[in-house]
Amino acid sequence: MASIKLFRIFDIDVKVHYSLFIIIAIFSYAFYVSPFAFSELKNPERSIFSILAAVGIFFSVLVHELSHSITAKRYGGNVREIILFIFGGMAVMDKMPKKEGVVSFAGPLASILLGAVFFAFYVSVPYPLSKFFLLMSEINFILAIFNLIPAFPLDGGRILRSILAKKYGFYQATRIAAELGKFLAIFMAIYGLFFNLWLLLIAIFIYMGANEEEKLVTIESLLSRFKVGDLMTREVVAVTPDMTVGDVLRLMFERKHLGYPVVKNGEVIGIVTLHDIVGKDENTKIEEVMTRNVITVTPDTPMIEALRILASSGVGRLVVVDNGKLVGILTRTDIVKAVEILEVYQFAK
Repeated sequence: MASIKLFRIFDIDVKVHYSLFIIIAIFSYAFYVSPFAFSELKNPERSIFSILAAVGIFFSVLVHELSHSITAKRYGGNVREIILFIFGGMAVMDKMPKKEGVVSFAGPLASILLGAVFFAFYVSVPYPLSKFFLLMSEINFILAIFNLIPAFPLDGGRILRSILAKKYGFYQATRIAAELGKFLAIFMAIYGLFFNLWLLLIAIFIYMGANEEEKLVTIESLLSRFKVGDLMTREVVAVTPDMTVGDVLRLMFERKHLGYPVVKNGEVIGIVTLHDIVGKDENTKIEEVMTRNVITVTPDTPMIEALRILASSGVGRLVVVDNGKLVGILTRTDIVKAVEILEVYQFAK
């Protein structure tokens, strides 16, 4: 996801997606023209408070997501970063926490508390600051209430899943919460189409989020009983560091694979992909362009763990080693094909 890092707090990178700047401009204009915001003010105060309110929304979203992240870390989760984007925010986790219901409720609770703080400022400061703090208080209460709707991918859907999982199991609970999320999205889309186009955009986001979460959990359910050694490609074509870019290009044309481990004296010392050699002279040695920081797993690594490593690292393949020796390679394509086969097999049963 294309984003810019703003700062790091509690060992968590806080980033903003480029779409955030677009939505801040849209919100600033919306607050400027809204009869319920600062219409009674004259410029430049009206413009200043409109911009502050738009920025305040995403400050509120940041507090909401930070509360999720800090609580997740408290219960064993590994939160890598928070990304603020056009529809709000998202905490990116390498490791899911325990007590999902508690972690999910932390966000709305933080929004309620922040709303109360803003309300306290509202009753204690003069106009027009009081108008600004009242608006921020209302927005945070709305944010909390909206996120508590029991439908995926909202916090309420995750709380519902944590409750249902005790009776139906994690997989079935996710399907129920996701289907509720899709139903909510369809209802919002129909209503938004006629009365509020912004609701239509939110509905699309909810539907996509519910659908993706359902897909992810389905994949994890199918792969849960497998290890990397069960799905990896064992006949691995490797290259040596003294080969040239031209040699590897010809190999890619022949084998139709876009990444190869680099092996020297039986040890994996790097990996070279099409991205590494684009624009390089054909006579350049592979050791000069290869990626030396190789992400490796073992044949005994659970497939769920390998899947999370692929998702968090953004790489397309994992090198499989056993006692330091190359024994296989696992690609995203391998996983996709395995899931397709398992889905057909499960349906046939």
